[in-house]
Amino acid sequence: MFTDVDETLTWQGRLPVETFQALFALQQSGIRVVPVTGACAGWCECMLRTWPIDSIIGENGAFYIDRDKTGKLNYTFALPQAEREANKHQLLQLQQNVLQQFPIAQLTTDQSFRLTDMAFDIGQDFQMERSAAQRIAEFCRAAGANAKVGPIHINVWLGQYTKASTSLDWLSHHNVAYENTVFCGDSPNDDSMFASFPITIGVANVEPFLDEIEKPPTYITNRPGGFGFADLAASLLHKAT
Repeated sequence: MFTDVDETLTWQGRLPVETFQALFALQQSGIRVVPVTGACAGWCECMLRTWPIDSIIGENGAFYIDRDKTGKLNYTFALPQAEREANKHQLLQLQQNVLQQFPIAQLTTDQSFRLTDMAFDIGQDFQMERSAAQRIAEFCRAAGANAKVGPIHINVWLGQYTKASTSLDWLSHHNVAYENTVFCGDSPNDDSMFASFPITIGVANVEPFLDEIEKPPTYITNRPGGFGFADLAASLLHKAT
């Protein structure tokens, strides 16, 4: 089971106890949950070390991390190191251009923990109109970067990878059948995932963004965020028994 994190597992910035219990129950039943997130490497390591999960895909597909039986974390990157280093220099220049062009733009507080991308805060510590966020994203795309507007961040990166392409690589590496996979998400930042898997679920708060998603989710939960995820987990666990 692939799942987004922000406002899919969380709700209003917090992880409901129901979500954590659902993650634990899914793991105990043998259903592997792999978060697929725009979150920085630092956050990914924290989640992987403290949540009942064994793998995570971070920074919009830049890498996946597996935790082995000894607790060691192992990174697999979508791009080779030389390309990542070159992209990093280009992103720093683009970052300066964005901040000069859009005085309203603010980098996320976790920027220093990012390995491959940059992110602008639009709904976490700083609130921005979605129209302004879209203008910043379009500016980045015009400069040749990828840019996705999620519920709380604009994620910007260089390189031909997405959440979906790295998720498919993870499936292949771990010998997991594509047809045995579902995805749960909440925003246009998940559009590649919604388009790439046969069964997809949106938590209820995806509804305001459906016009921005090329292939909307197959199903939508009744409750938002982590509460909707918990309902989905309960349904999957019921079918598994």
